[in-house]
Amino acid sequence: MQVRKFTARDMRQVLKLVRESLGEDAAILSSRSLAEGGVEVVATRAEKPTPPSGQGSSNPSNVSQAEFGAMRSELNSIRSLLQQRLNGMAWEQFERQTPAQATVWERFSTMGLPAPVIRQLMSQIKGSGSAEKVSDLWRKALTAMVKSLPVLGFDPIVNGGVYAFLGPTGAGKTTTIAKLATQYVLAHGPDEVALVTTDSFRLASHEQLRALARILGVTVRIVDNHHSLSETLASLEHKSLVLIDTAGLPAAHAEQARQIESLRSQPGVRKWLVLPATAQGPVLEAAWRNYGRADVVACVLSHVDEACLLGDALALSIMKGLPVVYETFGQSIPDDIAVAKAPALVKKAIDLGRVLASEPVDKDRLMQGFATESNAVFRAGTSAI
Repeated sequence: MQVRKFTARDMRQVLKLVRESLGEDAAILSSRSLAEGGVEVVATRAEKPTPPSGQGSSNPSNVSQAEFGAMRSELNSIRSLLQQRLNGMAWEQFERQTPAQATVWERFSTMGLPAPVIRQLMSQIKGSGSAEKVSDLWRKALTAMVKSLPVLGFDPIVNGGVYAFLGPTGAGKTTTIAKLATQYVLAHGPDEVALVTTDSFRLASHEQLRALARILGVTVRIVDNHHSLSETLASLEHKSLVLIDTAGLPAAHAEQARQIESLRSQPGVRKWLVLPATAQGPVLEAAWRNYGRADVVACVLSHVDEACLLGDALALSIMKGLPVVYETFGQSIPDDIAVAKAPALVKKAIDLGRVLASEPVDKDRLMQGFATESNAVFRAGTSAI
């Protein structure tokens, strides 16, 4: 067994040395803080069992497959416990060296922001020394978040145009279209508005849009095998505002690629992604991967009134540079929709985070996110905060 000792100024640095020298499967045997400063870790390279000579790659006859499975399971458990402890040590050192930053990191985590976005926001804070007050640092951090959150900042619908709304089923595409169409009709009359749906795949999928069109007295068109999107839009060139409702299809659906390509072939159509604020980060990321291929240029945050946290939704906007156009917060038509403003969205995220903060913080999740992001920074060759 190869046992080696490593020392560095902090736990993250010493873990980097361990991985570089012994590989990703290295096992930590012990660790301690040094009196003169820094951290010392004793680690070993995980050795793979070598079968006895003459037996090839088969297991030794006196050890059963079940015993090997039990040993593997036990080793995985030990490795998991060690990783948890290392995560805890990295976080404890961060708290000890920069307590104000650790408090800000924890507040951001309570808002639901993922670790990569927290690191990005905190890297923008200048002059944040270890002795800085939490209140001052928190104010700087929130200012950085407001500046980092892209928003359009005005209501583009008032100027007319052609807009397509994409997103998963239930995201609120049709309801958002209903709100915007109704507002425009109240201001300019029904003759200037047309509604289009590309969802001809599901039974009676377009009936809701037809019903809305009858109520408002506006034109409605259906894109199908007999009427292409380009032909339909050409027939509506005289309309000031055209709103396109699309099918919420999964990426693997046979018609999704055709729908995406049809929308991409229309550069005059502005494509907006409707993101439900109630969805978790992986769901929102999947929606971006699926519908973003249609050259999406902005997004609408829907169901804000039903969200427990806004961190995941705001994080996607920040990470992808995707401006938020509107937020919707109810079913009332034409109300319950507003032009997105970064300070207002950040304030809502803070308020929701405060409600959640009444419950105990999931320290394991917090420390794992911090440690994982810190390790990613080292692997990328950058310096941690």
